[in-house]
Amino acid sequence: MAKEGRTMEDQDDRIRRRAHEIWKQEGSPEGREYSHWLRARAEIREEDANTITQDLYRVAQLNRSF
Repeated sequence: MAKEGRTMEDQDDRIRRRAHEIWKQEGSPEGREYSHWLRARAEIREEDANTITQDLYRVAQLNRSF
């Protein structure tokens, strides 16, 4: 799920940057592009899910205060 205001292009760009970071961390190996993309996509999705969970928690806390 994308956070409000983000587009699929934004998410693809985030994944692309993360995959490049992974590639560099692993010593720039050849032939691992797809593996790096999948790992990066999973990490970005986990970050987004955590953000959504935190947002939902904050909303629940606000609702309790009313």
